[in-house]
Amino acid sequence: GNMSERTMLTESTKRFIRQLNRNLQKKAPYEIEINYEQDFEKLASTQFKASPFPTAASIKSIVDEDENFLVLYKQLYYRHLFVKKLSKGLQPHFASFQNFIELFNILLGLTTEAPEFEIPAVWCWDMIDEFVYQFSAFHTYRNRADLSEEEKQMLEESPHEWSPVTVVRFLLSFADKGGVSQLRESEGKSSEGAPHKFFETLGVFAMIGMLKVNCLMGDYSGAVDYTKNVDLTGRHEGMYVWAAYASYHYYLSFAHLASRRYADAIRVAKKGLRHLHRNRGARTYQDSNVTKMKEQMFGILAIAASLVPQRLDDGMYNQVMDRYGPQIERMRTMDIDAYREVFVAICPKFIPMRMQADMKTNSEEGLQLQLAVFLDEVRATRKVPEIYSYLKMCTTMNTERLASFLGVKEEELTPLLLYVKHKTQSGSKYAAVSKPDSASDEKETAVLEGGVQRLEMEKVSTSGIQFTVSNNLVEVTEHKKSKLNADYFIRQILRYEDVIDIEKSKRQRNDDVGVRS
Repeated sequence: GNMSERTMLTESTKRFIRQLNRNLQKKAPYEIEINYEQDFEKLASTQFKASPFPTAASIKSIVDEDENFLVLYKQLYYRHLFVKKLSKGLQPHFASFQNFIELFNILLGLTTEAPEFEIPAVWCWDMIDEFVYQFSAFHTYRNRADLSEEEKQMLEESPHEWSPVTVVRFLLSFADKGGVSQLRESEGKSSEGAPHKFFETLGVFAMIGMLKVNCLMGDYSGAVDYTKNVDLTGRHEGMYVWAAYASYHYYLSFAHLASRRYADAIRVAKKGLRHLHRNRGARTYQDSNVTKMKEQMFGILAIAASLVPQRLDDGMYNQVMDRYGPQIERMRTMDIDAYREVFVAICPKFIPMRMQADMKTNSEEGLQLQLAVFLDEVRATRKVPEIYSYLKMCTTMNTERLASFLGVKEEELTPLLLYVKHKTQSGSKYAAVSKPDSASDEKETAVLEGGVQRLEMEKVSTSGIQFTVSNNLVEVTEHKKSKLNADYFIRQILRYEDVIDIEKSKRQRNDDVGVRS
């Protein structure tokens, strides 16, 4: 084995390893990013397209046995193994898990205010994302029907490998170290002793990891809860790591959809799609994942807007229709099979959570359970699109007449109308609002219950139609939304400011080079 490994160590591989090691020691984030995004990707797609990278043992001498570097390198080694589907059996799952624990303990042991080494944001996200992916892949693998006796024995002997508790504990530790965990929100944040940018970014990405883990395990309110302190606006690193940005919006919009908060699902998916449409990231191995999540967000829009009709602007509406036109037509007539078809296409790969090796479950079980709950909800909303179409036609209508159109008794109409109202309410961004001074303040507020802050939301209607019911009359007011130009200009100004900053730093670098010569 050693001989063949040495032959795999071509000059270009050695050069990549030496450069990456040197740049990590020098703390040169810009250079590390080039090594990671360009050099590693190039080797992975050419020389190592169908074979693993050299093992950590075979490159020890090249990097003077730098322990930290070897653990980081192993993370890339295992990721390549899983991405290219080169891993065989359970052993790589176990080995990668042990390496993640070692790597995360090293990172958590670095000085919070000034880490001894750091890796660029894009690598931070890929590392957290890979950790969650391998957690999911392991539990899918252990549920296979064709496990060998030896593998079953291995699983029995190591019940704590990839346990949800361990995965969650590490993600929350990163969030805590970066000051983004829920534990920190009530403490007054002082700039003194604030975490380094590297840990803040890692903490935010860990929270997106928690969002993903909760969605995969079917805990949607937990998933939404973990995003309270995540703010991917302005100039946050996460805005420019496309895979992180896409994951955040896809999993959050899916969590809202599964929690029956359709207006919120639409708001989040629209925001994610707009930003991803305007900006194209660097080409990485994550490209196909980002594209898939974009397609799934269009599906989330199709389902949510069919269940509870909402405003979609023309551009977005056309894109949704291009992808899901035929299904939307069928969903409007409440065709359950159409809903099933789209839901299966947009949902994540649920984790089959069984912990004993002898329990019989199949990997599809999670999906079937979520699908059954979702389709029950669809059956309950049967009348909503129909009510909506009648309300669109007039400004006032007698409740008796509306009930006869819908073929329901008059007393059954009020709950249906309340349902429409409820489903077209959306919360604004999570924000802890101070207690109102006067009772006329409409905003819902953050309430302290036993020292725990409960964050609530300001209710905003997102429906194209507003209506009130009084004295057996339904009064309808159509709600036309004026275009918000200010938002657009502010966004563009921020974008161009970033472009100017990059150009300035390039010019500065060129000037420096000129001075030296």
